[in-house]
Amino acid sequence: MPVAYGLFAFALAVYGIRFASVSAATLAAGPATVALNYAVLIAGIAETLAGVLAVIKGSAYPGYVTPDALAWYVLVLIVPVAILAVPAVIHREIAFSVAFVALIVLLLLLGLGYHNLNDALSGAAASGKPPAVSTAVDLVKASSWFGFIAAAAIWWVFAREVYLATGLLRARRPRSAS
Repeated sequence: MPVAYGLFAFALAVYGIRFASVSAATLAAGPATVALNYAVLIAGIAETLAGVLAVIKGSAYPGYVTPDALAWYVLVLIVPVAILAVPAVIHREIAFSVAFVALIVLLLLLGLGYHNLNDALSGAAASGKPPAVSTAVDLVKASSWFGFIAAAAIWWVFAREVYLATGLLRARRPRSAS
């Protein structure tokens, strides 16, 4: 599991790097770069392997998160991510809660950004004028910062799991009910 956390955080950090410097030209050129494709591939492989191992061990619930640049897909993806966030919040897993909130905001901003871009391009095609994409650029740039926040939270979990596995930290004992 620690390796899956580290690789997923890596994918989120690459997402943040990719979109932190987005501009009207790069946004119109397409959402993917080689680095982002690689990061998503690594995260997908890691999540699949970690999910299978977790289900075999009985230590987690399965969940699938498939990245895509399509606005409606990203917006609809908020629902399963929010559902997956509930156990983290209920169990007071602060790092996972922060990561899930950041992912939900990231998806919302990314979806709205690409929805706005689609509207701007459609309007420009109909009017024959250049598209006004500054709002889309701002939304996608803002989403990148939430990628960094989610990455930091997941790296926190990664570090905790590695330190527990190597004996540098001791597992917390549950409090006794009195």
